[in-house]
Amino acid sequence: MMIGVLYPESLLNQLIRKKFSYEKPDFYVEAARKTGSEIIFFCLSDISWKKGTVKSWNGAEAELVKRELPPVIINRTRTNSPLHKKWIQRLKARGKIIFNEHNVISKLKIHHILSKNNKLLPYLPVTDSVTHQSVSELIEQNPCLFLKPRSASVGNGIIRISRNNQDMVAEVNILGQTKRHKVGIDQIINLIKSKKRSYLVQQGISLMEYEGNPVDFRVSIQKDGKGRWHYTGMVGKVAKKGAIVTNLHCGGHSIKVSELFRNWGWKGVEIERKVSKLGILIAQTLDQELPHIADLGLDIAIDEHQHPWLIEANFRDLRITFRDAGEKDKWRATFATPVYYAAHLIKKLKEQENRDLLKQNELKISAVPAADIIIPNSSIVIKE
Repeated sequence: MMIGVLYPESLLNQLIRKKFSYEKPDFYVEAARKTGSEIIFFCLSDISWKKGTVKSWNGAEAELVKRELPPVIINRTRTNSPLHKKWIQRLKARGKIIFNEHNVISKLKIHHILSKNNKLLPYLPVTDSVTHQSVSELIEQNPCLFLKPRSASVGNGIIRISRNNQDMVAEVNILGQTKRHKVGIDQIINLIKSKKRSYLVQQGISLMEYEGNPVDFRVSIQKDGKGRWHYTGMVGKVAKKGAIVTNLHCGGHSIKVSELFRNWGWKGVEIERKVSKLGILIAQTLDQELPHIADLGLDIAIDEHQHPWLIEANFRDLRITFRDAGEKDKWRATFATPVYYAAHLIKKLKEQENRDLLKQNELKISAVPAADIIIPNSSIVIKE
């Protein structure tokens, strides 16, 4: 039983050289061993399509070894280039299961999928395409709004628009640095049009604060060894002073939720139960339209009324928030749970193969004419 982990080539080389990384191959290997599976690590460029093999790394030794392509693959690449998409399709054509196959998905598309579930509507901020009307209406109804690239990650390019008396102020996040200036609606629209990326507009949520800085949460929801959606854990993210985003890449830091809840005087067990239930419902809803998703990192905000809001869904969680908050068990679990799910899929594949083989044998037997079936005389007893 063999599981594959698909990495970008640069990251795989980094891991082989034992360079510091957000990935922990040791955790994958440890989890695979518990399921009785073998696990290999590879990149798309090392696949031999003619032979159906791949040069792979076992997580320990320095050299790459040629192996057969594994039946189930955990995708840890950003599959947004046409070439990568083509190669992923070739793997699927060979009958391989790749989960989190698509992990660069428009935030607006995600919002539209989730909006179809009426149970989720109270937890979704108003989100729309950027137009003069949508921006005008949202800024009239809310103290602030956010303009976000539809498909970007780690917080880059996000703009917060807020009202200051009669003026509007735009705060732009660029690599963790926040630039502020007064704007009008027309200037906002022109600014977005000048960008090379498509943007959306989203209702601003009043975030809780820790030591005067905004806080939101990363929530890990993954499929487990029984193929069910599972709450793995949550961790707080605190923005750096003066920043508009909490992303660690933009200077934020992570913190245990127990410390935040204690600081706010909240009952942590109740909050965590509410958030985990919401996270699983979000995952189940996305699962209906996005095949083979299995590993989500949800960004959840909680307002002063202890009401959770989904900010966005990430399909390639880097897991470093758990590591940096000192949540080692939860950090390890975010790597192990996808491996348990992969082992579950392999078990299902083998069961299906056995059923198909049994069916083929039954068809062969039924195709043999009765006259051609020879019964040994020694097995027949005739009574007069």
